[in-house]
Amino acid sequence: MRFKIYLSILCTLTFYICSAQKWSGSIIYKKEIAPSENQGNMVFISNKDISSAFDDLRYVLRFNSEAALFEKIDVMGRDDTRAYTYAVRSGGGKGKYYTPLDQNYSLHQVDYIGELFLVKRNHPDFEITNETKMIGDYQCRKAFYTTLRKAPNKDTEDVEFTAVVWFTPAIPVSLGPLNFSGLPGLVLQVELGRVSYTAVELNLSTEINLEIEKPEKGIAIEEKDLAGTLRKMLRNLGAYN
Repeated sequence: MRFKIYLSILCTLTFYICSAQKWSGSIIYKKEIAPSENQGNMVFISNKDISSAFDDLRYVLRFNSEAALFEKIDVMGRDDTRAYTYAVRSGGGKGKYYTPLDQNYSLHQVDYIGELFLVKRNHPDFEITNETKMIGDYQCRKAFYTTLRKAPNKDTEDVEFTAVVWFTPAIPVSLGPLNFSGLPGLVLQVELGRVSYTAVELNLSTEINLEIEKPEKGIAIEEKDLAGTLRKMLRNLGAYN
């Protein structure tokens, strides 16, 4: 399926002048889900409801010369249905991601099992390829990384998962959705299995310095320790032995 991309630049940009310029701005991303090969509905959720829920999902990446914050844009009057909750959680879109630009990690403020966490997620170790494609007016290069998703319990197996991103060196901002930062250019698209984030609006400036608020609340934890902590919490709640 091909999607038509709309990119609007609200100021004249001359990126080639100096990459050390202090950029700030915001990027709006649309979140989408590709059709499933299995056309059956999920339990209690129809494919039509899921598709409708994704239609309203937009995320914003705001940044200045020191930090960035990625989060969902709240939609007024949107009912918190099962389908909408599923759409938000799919592809890691729950919570806020704070990225200090001088570090190689993001802080993910997110609620799990009724407890607020501040998860330190290192930026992925991407492999950059020579494959390119156009997104809007920008030529983008493909990068990817592969990781193992840890099984939630001993009865299931770890699953290998590959994430693909498309970034443009034409915009020297080493940021992207979620914790996908650190590449030599702005990430315009992320592909996480069936779920994707695609930039639909760019607002960039060297004159306006946006304020970025760092999330402070939550239990500080390393990403590698999160799964074990959640398993322990669920065991204490009697979810499984």
